[in-house]
Amino acid sequence: MHDRVHRLKGPVSLALLLSILPMSPVNSASATVIDLTYDSLMDMVRPEVHPGIAVHHNLQVTISGGGGVAEQRDRSARQYRDQNAMTQVLSSAGDEGTYAAWRIASDGRLIRTQDDPQSMRTMTVTLLPGNTCRLDVIDQLKPGFAEYAFLRISTHTIGYFSSYRVTRTTCTIR
Repeated sequence: MHDRVHRLKGPVSLALLLSILPMSPVNSASATVIDLTYDSLMDMVRPEVHPGIAVHHNLQVTISGGGGVAEQRDRSARQYRDQNAMTQVLSSAGDEGTYAAWRIASDGRLIRTQDDPQSMRTMTVTLLPGNTCRLDVIDQLKPGFAEYAFLRISTHTIGYFSSYRVTRTTCTIR
């Protein structure tokens, strides 16, 4: 059995994307896959000082016609690497109270919010003509915090970072 891959032509909203996919579970062969990558640069200030940590992030997002979304993600920094996955149902409201959730914005963009201990990460996927897309990643400190707190790849303990910035993004629909 061959996987079916939908090719998009012209401007498209996520609502249109979902309407062209048959109703099926997330891991069905009939789904749209969006590959997202971004690179970030951060300065750890505690529990150790490590300036200029470069991290590469990969996310593979699979959207089914039934409105399900599955995410496989990994990140790497030098010799360290970790990975995780999640599945959920897309909605226009998101999934409150979870660490990370995907939702459909009213303008058709696909938005992922991630609730870290001291900051919020928002990833926005904009579908563009010609079967292309754009990824924007914004990290914002929560009120009252001056450092980012992230799970360290090397030890899976919390590290504190004075700066965090995204240096490159890619988005591919297949």
